[in-house]
Amino acid sequence: MKMQAWMLWIWACLVTSLSAQDPEAWVRQTDVTTGQVYDTPMTGSGGAYVSPLPVGEGGALYELFARGTAWDSNIYLLDTKFISTYNPEVTISIATEDDYVRGDPNSSTYVKRTRADRPFSVDIKVNGLVDDSANTSERCVYLAVNGRNFDAETYSSLNQPAYLLEDANLENGEYSFNPLYHQLTSPTLSSGNGEQTFTIVRYASYQIPDTILLQPKVEVWPVASATVSSIEADQVFIDRIPALVVSLKDIYPDSRTYLQVYKGTEKLGTEGTLVAGTERRFGRFYNPDQAVEPTNVPQTFSISVDDLSNYTSEDGIYTLEVITHTPFFNRAPERLYHVTFEVDRVISTRGQISTTERGGGP
Repeated sequence: MKMQAWMLWIWACLVTSLSAQDPEAWVRQTDVTTGQVYDTPMTGSGGAYVSPLPVGEGGALYELFARGTAWDSNIYLLDTKFISTYNPEVTISIATEDDYVRGDPNSSTYVKRTRADRPFSVDIKVNGLVDDSANTSERCVYLAVNGRNFDAETYSSLNQPAYLLEDANLENGEYSFNPLYHQLTSPTLSSGNGEQTFTIVRYASYQIPDTILLQPKVEVWPVASATVSSIEADQVFIDRIPALVVSLKDIYPDSRTYLQVYKGTEKLGTEGTLVAGTERRFGRFYNPDQAVEPTNVPQTFSISVDDLSNYTSEDGIYTLEVITHTPFFNRAPERLYHVTFEVDRVISTRGQISTTERGGGP
């Protein structure tokens, strides 16, 4: 898209001694890129001139000519102006390991998302500026990176203030930032909960105010965590395992999470038996037939488990794990929690036999 030519003020500096009447004058516009020439007649002694043609990418040369009086047929070049136009074109591509996008990625305001511990990249391409201009507004666009923390309970940005993280002037060129990690003001990297906004602004110039060209965002969600009550590491159960409460916090909005049990000491990557009723699926990937729009914020909830003894029928060492699958690491299982415990019902049985034998004596 070419911009309309800026208003060019040309004053006809005619020498009055040459004029017994208004001289014949005109403005010649020459497109530097195409060589196209267009003459516009001028009347009177001067004033404001608005170009009838747009200024090309390479700029345009304006020349004010006037013809002498009746006894002077010469053509005089009275003034020249070179007007360069700039039409900054900027694209920003944000890449994360999660293919989720809200809005049109080809628009100026789309939203991507990632997890607080995972890297992402930002690629920016700028063109259409005037490389050698001494005017910052023609040579640069302004980049501001702002952060905003979300409410820890609702994951909402409502009434949450924004703060500046970084800013810079960008000239024509390509800029690649990779890998990046969030810069939110969270207590730890993994607890980041908010958004980073990348704003590109065209500087004010030629009576046009500062203008936002692009403003995409990347949402940052905390790393999930899990705890399990009523069980401790290396605990020995000689009777039925009591009911457990599994507390899950900040489960990623695109995830499959569940409890599993397997015999033996813990070994990362072991595929155990899924504990029935503990599986939770969020997001379109894990719910392709879901009629309602899936959640797009993390989930915090609890699960009660009262039948773990059904998965430990034999005595021995067992491991209980909380597993989650997300878009990260190619959706490989990630362990949020594990505990190893022992089931030894023989001790309980021997104790009962011993007690019965003692009770039956003379």
